[in-house]
Amino acid sequence: MGLYRLSVPALFTALIVGITLAPESAQSQRRITGRVTAEETGEPVPGVAISVVNTPFGALTNDNGGFSVVLPEGAQSLLVRRIGYKRRIIPVEAAQSEVNVPLQRDALQLEAQIITGAATTIARRNAANDVAQVTSDQIANVQAPSLENALSGRIAGAQVIANSGAPGGGNQVRLRGVTSVFGSSDPLYVIDGVIVSNDAIQPGINAISAANRNTSNSTNQDNGVNRIADINPNDIERIDVLKGASASAIYGSKASNGVIIITTKTGRSRSTGGTGISVIQRFGTRDLSGKFGHRRFTLDEARAYGANVGLTQAEVDANFNSCGGFCDHEEELFGERPVSFETNISVRGGSEATNYFASLLNLYDGGIQRNTGYRKQSVRLNVNHTVNDKLSLQFNNNLIRTLTRRGISNNDNSGITPYFIFAGTPSWFDVRPEGSVYPATPVLGSNPLQNADFIQTPEEVYRLISSASASYGLYTSQRHSLQLKLDGGVDRYNQQVNVVSPRFLLFEGNDGLPGTVTSLSGNVLNANANFSAVHNYYPASGTFSATTSAGVQREINMLRSANVVTRDVLLGQENVNRGAATEVFADRQEIRGLALFAQEEVLAFQERLLATAGVRLERSTVNGDIDKFYAFPKGSLSYRWENPFSSVDEFKTRIAVGQSGNQPLYIQKYTPALGSTYDGQNALQSGLISGNPDIKPERQTEVEGGFDATLLSGRASLSFTLYQKTIDDVIFHIVTAPSQGFQVDIENGGSIHNRGVEIFLTATPYQTPSFSWLGRMTFARNVGVVTGLPSGVTAFNAERDATGQRVAFGPGYGIGRLEVGERVTQIIGSGCDGACLERRGDSAPDFTLGIGNDFTWKGFRLSALFDWQHGGDLVNVTHNVYDAFGTAPDREDGGAGRARENDVVGNAQYIYDASFVKLRELAVGYELPTSLTSRLFFGAARSARVEVS
Repeated sequence: MGLYRLSVPALFTALIVGITLAPESAQSQRRITGRVTAEETGEPVPGVAISVVNTPFGALTNDNGGFSVVLPEGAQSLLVRRIGYKRRIIPVEAAQSEVNVPLQRDALQLEAQIITGAATTIARRNAANDVAQVTSDQIANVQAPSLENALSGRIAGAQVIANSGAPGGGNQVRLRGVTSVFGSSDPLYVIDGVIVSNDAIQPGINAISAANRNTSNSTNQDNGVNRIADINPNDIERIDVLKGASASAIYGSKASNGVIIITTKTGRSRSTGGTGISVIQRFGTRDLSGKFGHRRFTLDEARAYGANVGLTQAEVDANFNSCGGFCDHEEELFGERPVSFETNISVRGGSEATNYFASLLNLYDGGIQRNTGYRKQSVRLNVNHTVNDKLSLQFNNNLIRTLTRRGISNNDNSGITPYFIFAGTPSWFDVRPEGSVYPATPVLGSNPLQNADFIQTPEEVYRLISSASASYGLYTSQRHSLQLKLDGGVDRYNQQVNVVSPRFLLFEGNDGLPGTVTSLSGNVLNANANFSAVHNYYPASGTFSATTSAGVQREINMLRSANVVTRDVLLGQENVNRGAATEVFADRQEIRGLALFAQEEVLAFQERLLATAGVRLERSTVNGDIDKFYAFPKGSLSYRWENPFSSVDEFKTRIAVGQSGNQPLYIQKYTPALGSTYDGQNALQSGLISGNPDIKPERQTEVEGGFDATLLSGRASLSFTLYQKTIDDVIFHIVTAPSQGFQVDIENGGSIHNRGVEIFLTATPYQTPSFSWLGRMTFARNVGVVTGLPSGVTAFNAERDATGQRVAFGPGYGIGRLEVGERVTQIIGSGCDGACLERRGDSAPDFTLGIGNDFTWKGFRLSALFDWQHGGDLVNVTHNVYDAFGTAPDREDGGAGRARENDVVGNAQYIYDASFVKLRELAVGYELPTSLTSRLFFGAARSARVEVS
């Protein structure tokens, strides 16, 4: 295949030799010194970047705010900037040797650097894309169940959807609408340059839940944990979100769903603050936020119901009286309030040559359901070392261990999921045990408290994420600089799950083989290596500067999993070799890829104009043609006007266009072989899915335009973005006629069209030396439409997932339907008394709105974040199950909860409005006075804060 025999491209050699040998006229230089201070207080500001305009020369201020920088002879200009302060350009006369610079604070973070290429960044004020950024203080403001929760309400165009409320994570992130139907829907996650895995290896609960009756192996209904939840939010410096192809094209065929780039914290030298130790200690509890409710029976109604399910009047009366006619089953199972805690200790420090960041995390998140919880331990060490003025090295290492006990939830067909049992159990029936004896529920038999007490679902993960980079300044002059960079990393984890369901459980004998034990082991390896060169050019005219970058990337992804399911296991045994019937399932995947990339950025007219063009060429073994390179180009343009109108400090217009892709899933290329026997011999037979040997990546083309404005002397900023993106070569799973021998055929050929608008407003409405108010608002609306289906394919219902398994109950409840000219998120249902299909709803919201406010007064701080989703629909099968058993909560109009709506043909009873307003975060804190802190900690602490959230 030649995937690993590519040498460094000739363009690097030509670039290196050409720049190194280029004649450069000798020019004399001089040195200027100075000091940078905060304008409000006069205190020194360390870590300020001082650069000589239109040259590669620069320096950083030390702990006293001082700096010394080399600059050419003659009059020059210094660009002075630091995140959190407003930039300044200071003219320096030819004879001047000293300069002092006061800086104003900037709550809007306009000097933040935005990622624009595989090896380059640009200041937010110049960026031609709407790249969202979340900073460390926002991420760790309150304790969140998972990292993705920190994005909710903060990123315009981002939807974070929780799969369940079980501890340990399990979220889906969608950026700018639906971009794939049967492909991957997750954004690409990159941590310190390492492309990390967010795969959820399903834990194997299906062996006892039978959610998918066709197999005992794990399925996507097992309520698995997505692995980005492993990351410690306290380690993160910032998160950059590339939401569309115009920005994410630099990541090629994995970036159609967006890219989330995570940068972790680094150390600091003595000149930028010295060594500091931070300790965070949190305690808290979690509560059931809302209950579904249950029908309340009179004694006569209870007796009638009991007679219908085979209970005697004496049994009904005994249960009815045991808890006063109403047993709160939800409270009994989900009423746990264990103490959760988080301890995070970090150290930042170093010398002028070497700095480090180290952290330790110990976290326990107690579940509200019996015997559930989540533990995480994490160790991180990041080291930066400057060997000399040309070579710098960086090493980041993170070792993580998690242990998750999520219990049983989601769908099932064996009657063990709590809400299925609740629906089939009248509220007067007491499920609590008498001694060690758990009563069988009258309809399903299974007891939710017994299941919670004795079913074990421990999921343990050990994970290592390591990255290393070396940057070498090969050549630097007044007009040119050439930097080479080599970086790479590894993300590797092992996941072990052992499900134990003892044979004495009430439901275990239903299959004739009581007692189930599973042993699932999964191993994932992601590794990538990159080599890049970055050339900066500063012409003597000073009219522009140009940054040229190019590089090559290699990547490998491997997954190995094995699941052993054993039934009829002896009492007290937990090993898979102690049963009478054993099944073994295994999965092996390996994907290798190679990519070349190049990009040109030009800043002109005093850094007001930014023009960018780039392309990524990529091939992968997951494609049908493993040797074909697919091109993903991009281009963008932005221009800033200074003080164009009254009260408008800066106004920037921008437009960007780009393409990115979505790789096929590993299984979609192949026709799977299933184990079988023939004439008494071991044999293979074709599976139900017909793979596509010519499959190729889905391709997204996006055009994005808008403006950014800085208003009211830097007290407000407004970002407005319109985008339009078309996804072509969409992969569809087509249900075929049984006569073809397959159930599903996989084809490229469809198209989806998305249009949307996003608004982001940040402002400091009121600010004094002792009080500040910082407000943020995000707004997003997206509409996605199916614009094409594969040739010869008519509209069809989305009943099967990427593996061919049925995942929907049919149009009677409401189901997605793919139809040209209709919303890709439409929900259709039975109409015309079951004789036709009608549109019943749409799973996508009309819009989302996030509002956050931070108030500080002296040492006090109050912050709140609201998240509003307007519109969108969901299918509530749980309500239907309650109705089917006649146990749904009583209605407001006085009607009793019973099977009154259990007719799914010709109505939309179970399609519900999914609108909500959530208070995502609320925190009140107080920073203790310095004198008190010093006394409490015997002079060993500089600051301390107490907070309730």
